[in-house]
Amino acid sequence: MIKAMERLTFTGVAGAAALAVAVSAPVQAQDVTAAPDDQFTVETVASGLDYPWSIAFLPDGDMLVTELTGQLRLIDDGVLVDAPITGTPEVIFGGQGGLSDVVLHPDFATNNLVYLTYSATRDKGNTLVIARAEFTGTALENFEEIFEANAYRSTKVHYGARMAFLPDGTFVVTSGDGFDYREQSQNTENHFGAVLRLNDDGSVPADNPYVGDDSALDEIYSYGHRNPQAIVYDAATGRIYSNEHGAQGGDEINIIEPKANYGWPLATHGLDYSGAYVSPLTEFEGSTQPLTYWTPSIAPSGMAVVSGEAFADWDGDLLVTALAAGNVEDFADRNLRRVIIDNGELAGEEAIRVAVPGGDEGDTERLRDVRMAPDGSIFILTDGEGGHVLRLIPVGGMPQDTAAAIEEARDAVGEATQAVIEAVTEGAKAAADAVEEVIDANKDDVADAVNSAVEATADAVKEGAEAVREAVSSDAPAEGASGE
Repeated sequence: MIKAMERLTFTGVAGAAALAVAVSAPVQAQDVTAAPDDQFTVETVASGLDYPWSIAFLPDGDMLVTELTGQLRLIDDGVLVDAPITGTPEVIFGGQGGLSDVVLHPDFATNNLVYLTYSATRDKGNTLVIARAEFTGTALENFEEIFEANAYRSTKVHYGARMAFLPDGTFVVTSGDGFDYREQSQNTENHFGAVLRLNDDGSVPADNPYVGDDSALDEIYSYGHRNPQAIVYDAATGRIYSNEHGAQGGDEINIIEPKANYGWPLATHGLDYSGAYVSPLTEFEGSTQPLTYWTPSIAPSGMAVVSGEAFADWDGDLLVTALAAGNVEDFADRNLRRVIIDNGELAGEEAIRVAVPGGDEGDTERLRDVRMAPDGSIFILTDGEGGHVLRLIPVGGMPQDTAAAIEEARDAVGEATQAVIEAVTEGAKAAADAVEEVIDANKDDVADAVNSAVEATADAVKEGAEAVREAVSSDAPAEGASGE
């Protein structure tokens, strides 16, 4: 059933404007300031990737990186391995299609499961597919497709394709509107323009908001989206954040709620590419407003919630990479946005420049993804051929992990103690050997000396015993004296 369109009917701009009066004022875009350029330094971790799209951190510190062209790459001990991981699926590469997201199962340390999103051809058209497999270190094994979106299209754009696991073991995944199918984003009988929630095996969670509703597909968690390019879970607040592309303007960050309608295409803060209105409405009754939006568009891509000590001043804020920073004249060279969140409320925005070390100072890279590393540093992927993996660390270096420092100190003390024990043991052994050599060389003299010492000791003991006897006798009480 097409939900909002059944409730929202109007003729021309006048009818829409009349309805707009009945709803609350739209959210305002934030004032943006230019961030200082001395907050961090940039390191190049890897280069030469082919349209890198997503990055995941393995427990041992290595990284997996997807390339939209269909390869999964391993960065081992800071070095990009030449050979791609084997066992990846066949994908459609073109437009925005290809191998997209990579996410580890929450229990990866015990099950080695890696999740992938990608676009694939089916009889009804091409669509978004989710698969999982076991990562062996060089290959994907026991590969299993666990979900296929009911969002079949002839276009090769607007797949969404971002995933995030939630604390209950389910995960959410974004599904775009297919560009030419935007009206379907209001139709809950397909997966166009939706956020979906699934169990880790691809099945439907029993508590999904539309389970038991015959007018909607069970997998749908929210709808009315255009092309959601990121979705993240904020463990500190329990919020799910998503960002999505508008057309000409109207890029959004949304707080995702179950069963919420985010308005597209009936409400938007942007225009169509022709310059015409997609809709004259920015909201309507029953729609959910974005946390913030960008007009002109910055083309948001990846997003991360900042946490950890390294960038403590940014804790809880959202970092959003931009593919089209140049659309905003005042910040055309600033391709990363920090959306400031204070006590759960939007509190401002900074435009940040991220440049490739050694690159042309005049170049502004298209940035595809941003992720928080386990150590609190920030990793960023640049888009396109010859893509880079970059690492941002605070000026002055990374803070030392207290627990790690204590453990390191304990190890150092243990090693030093062992060295002392070994040195004392070796010294004592050497001394004993030396004494034994002296004794062997002078055993006759040593024997005479020992015998003389023993005799002298015996005489001294006898003399001492005699003296004790005399002292006892002289101190004994006289016969008949009282006492017991």
